[in-house]
Amino acid sequence: MSTPKRQHWVPRFYLRHFTVTDRASPTEQVWIFHRKEGEPRLTSINNIALENHLYSPKRPDGTRDPRLETKLARLEGTLSKFWPKLGSGFIDLGSDSVRKAISLFLSVQFLRHPERRDSDLNSRRRLLEQIEHTPKGDIDQPAIGKIHMVADESTLDRSPLASNRDSPNEPSNERWLEAIERDAVRYAKMLMKKRWSIVFIDEPLFVTSDYPIFVPEPERERYQIAAQGAVILFPISPTRILSFDDLDAPANRYHHLDCADAHLYNLLTWVNTESFMISPRNVFDVLEGMERLKNEFAQQVGK
Repeated sequence: MSTPKRQHWVPRFYLRHFTVTDRASPTEQVWIFHRKEGEPRLTSINNIALENHLYSPKRPDGTRDPRLETKLARLEGTLSKFWPKLGSGFIDLGSDSVRKAISLFLSVQFLRHPERRDSDLNSRRRLLEQIEHTPKGDIDQPAIGKIHMVADESTLDRSPLASNRDSPNEPSNERWLEAIERDAVRYAKMLMKKRWSIVFIDEPLFVTSDYPIFVPEPERERYQIAAQGAVILFPISPTRILSFDDLDAPANRYHHLDCADAHLYNLLTWVNTESFMISPRNVFDVLEGMERLKNEFAQQVGK
């Protein structure tokens, strides 16, 4: 089987649950609205959140390596089988098999977004700039032993620094793809340890984005899902949002919300993506609800 050229970082089986249902169309469509460019528009789920050969890098002989794309397709196939029940039913969140499958899928979703690739490249550039100004050791290499990250500590590999300094862009995509495979299980285990719960509403009002798993707390970056005590949100469908936290409270519960509460969750989703909102209903209606919420909050603060 040939590897598809157009490769999505948000799976289409997931996007199908956010498609527009109030109009006839030959294609499965969603409303999208980019934070920085363009106007809200309807588009096919086949045309968003994708890049050519995103997960199939070119080999030295010019052919494409399909291994990661094949693994991702297999994982998506597994999750797509029970996603309809997850998106509209009440599955057992305490089931070990369910938790493992969802945790792995979400950890991969967190890691596979090309924004992670670009962030890694920018971080490397900043690191190399700092290294240039650090004291050198006896072999003219930086006198740095370890690098401390949010949830990890890595020994600095000095051997490739010289070549990386000359061409920092070249290896970035390969390292990112390797990180998806290397770190997926580690992040999945972090999610497994957290307290799970789902909030749900009766009407399909929740939106999602092209970066659907995020940390909504203002004092943290939205991608710090490994941070101790971080709350994590993920819109499952237009009626359900999965929440992870470390609170000492009953776990694996479903919490019914008033439909008006959808505005708050939509606002959190909207402000925690640099790219675009994905909605099953007209974006102008979504924005109106969020604006009304902001005005109500401003009035309460002003009292």
